[in-house]
Amino acid sequence: MITRRQGIKLFGVGLAVVSLPACITPMLIGSALQSRLMWALLKPLIGFDPNEVNLFEVPIVKDRMTALLGEHYEPTMKLLRTAQEIQKEGPLIYVASRLVPTEFREIQDKAGLVWNSDTNQLAVVLIHNGVGQIFSEQNPGASTPLVPQLPKELQVAYDAARILQNRRESTPSSDDSAPNSLSDISEPLENDKALPEKATPQAAESPSQPVSSVPANTVSPDTGAGDTQAK
Repeated sequence: MITRRQGIKLFGVGLAVVSLPACITPMLIGSALQSRLMWALLKPLIGFDPNEVNLFEVPIVKDRMTALLGEHYEPTMKLLRTAQEIQKEGPLIYVASRLVPTEFREIQDKAGLVWNSDTNQLAVVLIHNGVGQIFSEQNPGASTPLVPQLPKELQVAYDAARILQNRRESTPSSDDSAPNSLSDISEPLENDKALPEKATPQAAESPSQPVSSVPANTVSPDTGAGDTQAK
């Protein structure tokens, strides 16, 4: 015999169970069937090399990646093919590139593929030439975007790329103070030409006229000829 108090409790539990799918459904990307298929595919592969098990060629993964990335698919795959292990962190199953750097860069190129088992959301992190980007699936009818959750490794790499990018954008270029062209350099020279020329001494104006350093009436100490002619 169920008492009235027990009946109220059972009604409350049943109401919670009925309302639970309505709360979860808006957070789920795609369908529940697709989510179960992804879990059945990825869960047994944790710890394996994604290239050895052809993870990126499985249609349910490749189709979603090409639709998500578009023109960024090939650059992302070039990095992802260096991944060595399918990893798990909480509800996230992911792979991260392991590209060996060939030159020094402040931020190394990196890519990661993340699947969230709670929301069935597929997200990709791409860091190229110091610029970080996140591509994530969204529900077309959702009023607010679903923010992707990232494993610590990819979150740290993305945050570092964003810090570098913000620093570059906020720092003025050192070329702003340099002359823009040769015309900027020649302007002072042209201004100098416009100044009036300074007056020069008269002797310098008539260099062709000889200037005697001996007075005309001076007698040579040896001959005295100058004095005789004057008489």
